[in-house]
Amino acid sequence: MLTDRLLAYTVAVAILTLIPGADTMLVLRNALARGRLAGVATAFGIGSGLFVQATLSGLGLAAIVVKSAELYHIIKLAGALYLVGLGVWTIITTWRQRTVPEFHLPSGQERHAFVEGVLSNVLNPKVAVFYLAFLPQFIDPQDPVLLTALALTTIHFALSVIWFSTLTFVVAGVSRWLRQAAVRRRLNYATGAVLAALGMRMAVES
Repeated sequence: MLTDRLLAYTVAVAILTLIPGADTMLVLRNALARGRLAGVATAFGIGSGLFVQATLSGLGLAAIVVKSAELYHIIKLAGALYLVGLGVWTIITTWRQRTVPEFHLPSGQERHAFVEGVLSNVLNPKVAVFYLAFLPQFIDPQDPVLLTALALTTIHFALSVIWFSTLTFVVAGVSRWLRQAAVRRRLNYATGAVLAALGMRMAVES
């Protein structure tokens, strides 16, 4: 029975991970504009953000956010502004540079990509709603809730890191073509526009 529940949970979060969204666009943005290390760092940041949300859910704090309409909308607006800001900044910097930066980040800058990945999930209240609604279905009431939630989130973390890192290496694999300035500029404009659009959609959604 436990094996069946774990399998069902793994399949569900795998499907969720594969669905393109803000996380996917953020990984593509950083991998295209900053390189492979930035893409992988973003993937680990996204996965780490899941642990933050799982911890909040396990402690019951996420329920407070979901039940408080005002707090929920504040966090949602912050997340929306964050995505719009990333998108607009990508477009502006691409236009200003006129030439696309090399596939390399200065030493130590990968931490910025990691933080962007963390914030992408922490500032998305829908992730909190997902964990509040989804995790209890796979947690035995007799088990320690927080520890079990974190254990289940480890599976989600692993799948997210594997998928987004794979996506990063695929992008790096066609880097010679992507190094063409015109191609890279178009891709940067596209990812920036999609990030901004996702942020605006988040802001207006109920």
